[in-house]
Amino acid sequence: MPDLVLAIDQGTTNTKAIVVDRDGKILARASVPVEITFPRPAWVEQNPVAIWEGVQSVIDSCLKQISPDVPKVLGISNQRETVLIWDRHTSEPLGPAIVWQCRRTADFCHELRDRGLEPLLRERTGLTADPLFSASKARWLLKEVENQGISKDRVCIGNVDSWLLWKLTSGVVHATDVSNAARTQLLNLQTAQWDDELLELFEIPRECLPAIHHSSEILGESRSHLPIGSLIGDSHAALFGQRGFLPDRSKLPMAPVHP
Repeated sequence: MPDLVLAIDQGTTNTKAIVVDRDGKILARASVPVEITFPRPAWVEQNPVAIWEGVQSVIDSCLKQISPDVPKVLGISNQRETVLIWDRHTSEPLGPAIVWQCRRTADFCHELRDRGLEPLLRERTGLTADPLFSASKARWLLKEVENQGISKDRVCIGNVDSWLLWKLTSGVVHATDVSNAARTQLLNLQTAQWDDELLELFEIPRECLPAIHHSSEILGESRSHLPIGSLIGDSHAALFGQRGFLPDRSKLPMAPVHP
């Protein structure tokens, strides 16, 4: 069996997949668009089911292109900060995927700053009090679910990586990696674990959240018995792909060049 890797990149506007060999040669590729909706000004949502169906589509397309060969391992990179909530017993979404661009929690974040809590957030997480990050969006989704009378012990909360891992493993594994966890505003950077004080601040039960793992380790098997060997946020994945391995390396967007 050749050493092939199936890589999924679930982005904001497209879901892509490629199959590469040990030398990095691309043997298969597929892409499908992802719909974004704007139900109110500054609100940005996606359909969790559509995200999953898009991933299934690009996987199937790539596997057909390399048949009869099969990959040895599957890896996932994903749009960061986008938050989903689902029923752990049925695997059905309990709300929309709230996209990283969404500003619906701006008032709550202003409240955190007014309460003088931004220094705490910066110290624990390195992040500011801003709707971009996952915690305030997760809080909003959880309150919506509670208003429907759904018990918290039925609820899973996660970013896109956790949702895809859950679906790929048929609801067996609820996990995330440190790169995605670091963008939630709930990860203590000193301990690399969920921070109890921040969980209380955002009113998010620890049992709803995924277990935190390294970005590269075997996290489970897909329903077709393909090992899942990586979860990583897309910007972190890009830095890794460009060999930014040293402490003084960074990846910055290129400014437009004007004549």
